[in-house]
Amino acid sequence: MRRNCLIVPVALIALAGCSARPDATPSDSPDAATSTPVDVSTGAPALALADAVVQLPAVPGRPAAAYFVLTVGPDAKGSLVAVSVAHFARAELHQSKMEGGMMTMDPVSALPLTPGKPIVFAPGSYHVMLFDGDGTLKPDDHTALTLTFDNGDKITASAKVTAPGGDDMGGMKM
Repeated sequence: MRRNCLIVPVALIALAGCSARPDATPSDSPDAATSTPVDVSTGAPALALADAVVQLPAVPGRPAAAYFVLTVGPDAKGSLVAVSVAHFARAELHQSKMEGGMMTMDPVSALPLTPGKPIVFAPGSYHVMLFDGDGTLKPDDHTALTLTFDNGDKITASAKVTAPGGDDMGGMKM
């Protein structure tokens, strides 16, 4: 069911990415432009970032989390190697999974891109742990989230800030 629910949003994301400006400047505003690497041979976006959310921690001083959908075009290559989020000193890619009846969480140093297959960062799966927040973000704020790839390309999008335990994951249905 979840997979079927993602088909339409992913298609819309791919179409919306066609109008993104590759030279956009990141900003903390909700209207921040998204920089999307474009395959010059086809003009199609190689990657697009959508539904970015930063969920504040329940206990101040503890890590926050970031979730989003990374749409990977048919000609995309390489790996996602880093994420940074304004207002946080450090961000780590992680993956949660069930092993032996227990949920585990492991760091991920690089996440290979599979052409045509979106990567969903969501609770219980891939996610970004955010450390050492400056304490200035409040629910309904927006902040810049930047993905960095092994070839040096970057994508920046505005991420909505949600309350601890909030179920508003940028429109994603969990």
